[in-house]
Amino acid sequence: MRTSSTDCFPLRDIAFPTQVVILRLRLKRVHPREGEPEGPAPVPINMADWAIPETRTQPVCRGADLRAEMETQIESSIAAWWLTQASWMVRFRDGPLILIDPWWRDLFAGDRWGKLLGEFPLQPEEYPEPDLVLCTHWHDDHICPESIPRLAAHFPELRFVVPNRSVDMLTGWGIELNRIIPMMGLDSINIDGIEIHAVPAAHEELDINENGALYLGYVINFGQSNVLHMGDSRPYPGWHAAYQKISKDYDLVFACINGNDNLRHDEAVDLALALNPKMIVPMHYGMDPGNTVDPEIFVNEIMQRAPNQRHVIPEVGGRVIID
Repeated sequence: MRTSSTDCFPLRDIAFPTQVVILRLRLKRVHPREGEPEGPAPVPINMADWAIPETRTQPVCRGADLRAEMETQIESSIAAWWLTQASWMVRFRDGPLILIDPWWRDLFAGDRWGKLLGEFPLQPEEYPEPDLVLCTHWHDDHICPESIPRLAAHFPELRFVVPNRSVDMLTGWGIELNRIIPMMGLDSINIDGIEIHAVPAAHEELDINENGALYLGYVINFGQSNVLHMGDSRPYPGWHAAYQKISKDYDLVFACINGNDNLRHDEAVDLALALNPKMIVPMHYGMDPGNTVDPEIFVNEIMQRAPNQRHVIPEVGGRVIID
């Protein structure tokens, strides 16, 4: 049976930082009714099976060409470039350049990252200077121990928005505290006209204590445009309602579709039906052989259940445009 988070308890009663609520909820998926699709089974992760792929997916644009494209002002309201996994660069018309969950690993270092199925379009020093970096949670492919310190060193004024419970990771890499903007979950901040709203995410679990949520998603508002990056999350009671409360008009939604400890493809369509964005874009697949899925299952699901919903399958290094 498919459940809707809007029918369950809302998170409006959790208010940070004035009200302290400790919540740790491990989520269990509800099996569908007879005749409903199961969705993809989680791919078993076995480190002994990791191997260097014979070929890797190549970015459609990379290096200096990609940087130049990102630096160019846009006529559309929003442009976004997929940098692989959950990593995006987002540009607003006449506005900021926002980098989300930057990730880079040396594919040729002889370690476990040699397993990755695609190449990265940019090294950290090749990025155009963003106005802000947003990181959703502590996992390597979101708060990256390669990308974040190198970006901080290359752009000495760059600031980082992170979960409050991950601040120590950045200070441990030598990043000054005044460059780190902590968020708790269900809080908002305005940074030079950019409004950032944080919403707790339920990745491995919905983990919230007096120091905030361990995992976050973000809504970015600039002018009349709203972009949602859900972070890594499963659905949980009140999740849709939390995003509906922030905005009724989403331009662009980035949604995980890889299952395991994230949304399944059908749950990503549930999110689209709840928020009715101008565009929904799947992400978080195609890189880790133990944590990927064919995006066509998302396309098939959305065409069956929401045929009028605009969507696009992104290409690494490619651009998504919202008019």
